[in-house]
Amino acid sequence: MRGTRALVAVVAALALAAGVAPAAGAASAPPTPPSGGATSVPSTPKGSARPGPTTKALPSRPVPAKSGTGRRIVYDETVPQHVWVIDGSGRVVRDFPVSGRTDWPRPGTYRVFSKSPASSSQQYLVTFKWMIRFAHGRAASIGFHDIPRYRGGALVHPVSGLGQALGKGGCPHLTTADAQWLYRWAGIGTKVVVVRS
Repeated sequence: MRGTRALVAVVAALALAAGVAPAAGAASAPPTPPSGGATSVPSTPKGSARPGPTTKALPSRPVPAKSGTGRRIVYDETVPQHVWVIDGSGRVVRDFPVSGRTDWPRPGTYRVFSKSPASSSQQYLVTFKWMIRFAHGRAASIGFHDIPRYRGGALVHPVSGLGQALGKGGCPHLTTADAQWLYRWAGIGTKVVVVRS
């Protein structure tokens, strides 16, 4: 029995290291309003995930100036729109193009307050996966998620459109792979810095 538990622990650790461990279920915490300036966060990882395999040097674009310090997600609303995922030592562990709006949410520092592996919008009649909520919009929460799909399964915009301001409600759209990876990396309380460079 002891040997079986040890084997299970080793397999679980290897799966987590390979990035194939199952995602945690929906989680939430009280929302944190944006603050005017950047604040530091402890470098202890929350919901850590290892960066995926890559053949390109990170980052593919420089991190914007005045985008905070510490472990954080930096979202630049200026076209071409982009996200940088930065660990506690200040190293970019992943970056990728996203598509949202250029005017919402407002620049500032936010915190992840809720996550759901699957969600939908009744207003736009779409579904999406890997929702990471960090701000409050006019009618609903704003968060990172994969490109929404209409009820029939078609994407609301092509993957090739990422980087352009294509969002309607305010949520930044990511590829499914990037959204799933970010979902695993960002825990409740993770800092999100929105900038317009």
